[in-house]
Amino acid sequence: MRNPYRYQKDSYLKTGAIHLELLTSVSTESFLLGLRRFIARRDRPSVIYSDNGTNFKGAYRLYQKVNLEKLKNVEELNPISWKFIPPQVPWWGSFWERLIGPVKRTLRKTPGITSLNHEEMYTVLCDCESLINSRPLTYVTDDVEDLEPLTPAMFLQDIREVSVPE
Repeated sequence: MRNPYRYQKDSYLKTGAIHLELLTSVSTESFLLGLRRFIARRDRPSVIYSDNGTNFKGAYRLYQKVNLEKLKNVEELNPISWKFIPPQVPWWGSFWERLIGPVKRTLRKTPGITSLNHEEMYTVLCDCESLINSRPLTYVTDDVEDLEPLTPAMFLQDIREVSVPE
């Protein structure tokens, strides 16, 4: 049985952090709802890089239709700059796709992944996100006197130890 859920992958290009959203489809509407949740939890991105998927193109068209004049009440509206990779060079998206490889490997190793309900799958994705964002970006030594290595999670939230109970 195939899993009916899809997950939205957002990666932060400068820090190597990822954000995962569980979506019920790959439609434009589902993507926009996931983007709203992302903005509510993380903040509005200044730039979105994406491939040329129909859900991304549709979301971009809807975003362009928003009449920014009606939003004058908002003091500082930082519009999102949307950048698509050229259709002729799909390997340009390999940077963020490479960050998703560890997520796919983790999901493949999760027992019973195809029989999870929505809430359980969402929890597994949050665990994957936490694990990926806790990986060290700098050299790790055995010396306890050395500084703690930087992780992507440190750039997203206060520096703290992230662990998931078994």
